[in-house]
Amino acid sequence: MANTYKLDILSPEGNIFSGDVTLAVFPTAAGIITIMAGHTALITKLSGGEIEIEQNGERKFITVTGGFLEVSANLVSVIADFAIRSEDIDDEKIAAAKKYAEEQKAKKSKVMSEIAERELQKAILSMKIMENNKLKRKKGAKF
Repeated sequence: MANTYKLDILSPEGNIFSGDVTLAVFPTAAGIITIMAGHTALITKLSGGEIEIEQNGERKFITVTGGFLEVSANLVSVIADFAIRSEDIDDEKIAAAKKYAEEQKAKKSKVMSEIAERELQKAILSMKIMENNKLKRKKGAKF
């Protein structure tokens, strides 16, 4: 397909997305960037936020908590610290994860506290992204 490129998003949870896309918007340490076909080579650090993907005229959203992005020869690879598709975000699971992380953090174990803090940040970010997606869908937002 002309004007598309291959996008792969991987995380410790597995292969989150793989396919040909028209464009994608990424949260990076340097700010939000849009990658289209033919983009110059690039390696950068991802920050926590949402990846917006346009594929076959449809938009898809993936939440990430960080990682790395590499662009080379019409191939974009993302290695995320944590990633989840927006359609997989569940209010109840997020609330339960947030509650569990807060309880573990309160136990004062240094190792468990660090792990719990990371889980808490993932839950909070997922909640924010879910709320933003609801607003975007109501407003019919475009790229």
